[in-house]
Amino acid sequence: MMNLVCNRLALTFSVLALLGSALTGLAGCTRPAPGTATAMPDPPTGARMRPDALQARDGTLLPLSVWLPETRDSAANAADGVAADRIAGTIIGLHSFGDYRAAFDHIGPWFAKRGYAFYAWDQRGFGSHDDAGHWPGREPLVSDLEDAITLLADQHPGPLYLLGESMGGGVAMITLAENPALPVDALLLAAPSVREGLRTRYLWNAGLAVGATLMPGHTFNLTRDAADPRYAPHSAARLADDPQILLQVRMDTYRQLIRFTDYASDIAPALQQPILLLYGGRDDLIPAVSIARLREHQPARLSYRFYPDAPHLLLQGADWQHYATDMLAWLDQTAPRSDSDGSGHAADNTRQ
Repeated sequence: MMNLVCNRLALTFSVLALLGSALTGLAGCTRPAPGTATAMPDPPTGARMRPDALQARDGTLLPLSVWLPETRDSAANAADGVAADRIAGTIIGLHSFGDYRAAFDHIGPWFAKRGYAFYAWDQRGFGSHDDAGHWPGREPLVSDLEDAITLLADQHPGPLYLLGESMGGGVAMITLAENPALPVDALLLAAPSVREGLRTRYLWNAGLAVGATLMPGHTFNLTRDAADPRYAPHSAARLADDPQILLQVRMDTYRQLIRFTDYASDIAPALQQPILLLYGGRDDLIPAVSIARLREHQPARLSYRFYPDAPHLLLQGADWQHYATDMLAWLDQTAPRSDSDGSGHAADNTRQ
């Protein structure tokens, strides 16, 4: 979820004022039981990595950005990909709500210079997609990530990691909790979309349910400061002025985002990979109590980094290189030392 939805209280009160007593007849959103793992998906017969797109199993093309470590032979690099001995690991970047793959235009090259292959695509419903602004559904978001994990695990020997910012963190959490056998070695979560522990959580859900039912296409226009000092200059300008950033949020899309965030919160205890959780003291979107609950669910596997002056979108923040350096140090400590099949991936995804 991007910080542009930080006007959520104003949105809620306007919905409640409009609908009044109708709230009393509604229950909270229904969610599948947390921690329920599904069977591993079949190999994605229609999925493949193109030079500029992730082709999903249903044929959908998801615009892709790739940053690879340099090799001694640039011609071989172009023809065959990066030599295995030059890759410290592979990172999949998952952007926040309303953003797209350009969220990693700075951090992707930064990791590539340090030996990591970095992949990021426009998740469905965002960026250049024809249906941008409409919620794509949990299942397509998850299946696209499953496809990418399967393809990249085959393409690049060595450890594979997920880096999710806000909503992207929710996508990563749900995918791995539902599919624990996926070959992912660790999870990096930058202020992930969670909201457990909120006292008004279900009242909020009820108001959004009514609003999305009665006026699903109602749009909230949001603005951002192109010179916001909390963010790196290029990120602040991009988040404010880039035409592919979602600055008009439909009521039904926002409701589905909240349902998605609820589900990510509830399924978090099922995660089995090591986790690095990053959170900022100036985060005005993800509640501190929800971050605390996430930490309580994963006391053994989770490492925590708190930055008092960091905003919600940590990876876009003015001190993003500091946070990236902390992530790199943690990855170096967490990287698999050995495995049973030679793939470089943890055999059971339960290293701590």
